[in-house]
Amino acid sequence: MKAVATSGRVGVAMFVDAADRCGARESIADRRSVSAPAVDLAGFFDRKLPLLTGAQSSATAPCQTVWQGALYEPLREFLGRPSKNLRARLVQHGWRLGGGRGAAPPDLCLLPEILHSASLIVDDIQDGAHTRRGGVALHRLIGVEQALNAANWLYFWPYALLPALALPAARQHRCADLVTRALLDCHRGQALDLGVQVWALAPDVVQAVVAEQSRLKTGRLTALCTGLGAIAAGARADRVALLQQFGEQVGVALQMADDLTAVLLPARHDKAGEDLRCGRPTWAWALAARECAPDHYQALTAHAQTAALDGHWQPVCAELAAVLAPVGLDPAREALATASRLLVEHLPGDAALADLMSDLDGLERAYG
Repeated sequence: MKAVATSGRVGVAMFVDAADRCGARESIADRRSVSAPAVDLAGFFDRKLPLLTGAQSSATAPCQTVWQGALYEPLREFLGRPSKNLRARLVQHGWRLGGGRGAAPPDLCLLPEILHSASLIVDDIQDGAHTRRGGVALHRLIGVEQALNAANWLYFWPYALLPALALPAARQHRCADLVTRALLDCHRGQALDLGVQVWALAPDVVQAVVAEQSRLKTGRLTALCTGLGAIAAGARADRVALLQQFGEQVGVALQMADDLTAVLLPARHDKAGEDLRCGRPTWAWALAARECAPDHYQALTAHAQTAALDGHWQPVCAELAAVLAPVGLDPAREALATASRLLVEHLPGDAALADLMSDLDGLERAYG
């Protein structure tokens, strides 16, 4: 996703400038002391697993081998793969911007990472993906049935972790409710992704469908991150809502960047192939519908429908790339700028804001 770091530089640089104007009062050393802890999901899994499974009796001993091979070992391997850990950091930012002192509870930061890992396993099944995070897609290692079961197990794991957090009961309840609502929204967004193929949509509704799909499927998960941190810190309802709105906008922007770079960058064409073979409505199609003349767009979608049948998606990808080249990543950059302005306007002078903007800049560089 190198283009995020090149085409997107102006947008994130603006974020850093805006944060500098906020007059942050903490020293760099102070900010470093409350940065998000290093994320080791596989190690976390190993530490928490005994608490989830309880004491083992001799009667269940024969089952242990099965559970290890069909559930625990595959998840341990998948959770140990490299990740940017953006969601854990967003929880930390939500905590600080919500008024929390020091570092957020580590277990809290990992809840969205667990949910995101589950969603990746399911996405790969639904998209017929071959790889994920530098390894073979989990369903291709252990089969669709076992991978789906493992992903579902991960979806429920956060509910078992929440009671162990040292939070007042009311905050814990609000966190659990937020997780539930986010999961419901994410699955509605996924239904939009799976439930219609792009050539079945009229050009004038493609962008609306893609925007709502991105808001629910990706935006609500990032909104969960900032919301969890703020609620756990004891923030007022209006501050929680603001941080969730910001998180949602960041999620949509990242989905835009993901969809667009899949088409624009040859190194990511395998992802574009997954989307094109399935006829997925993506931001590439939403922007093509906006940029193309109606006849040109109709020809593109007809070509895509044929490619989905014969598997020759590369020419369609090239055509889309030609349409999108003049636009590049401007829409993603504009979405991030909107998110930045939202916080700068409502939280002027908040020292924690500078850290958040710096982290977004670092995220952009990581894509490069």
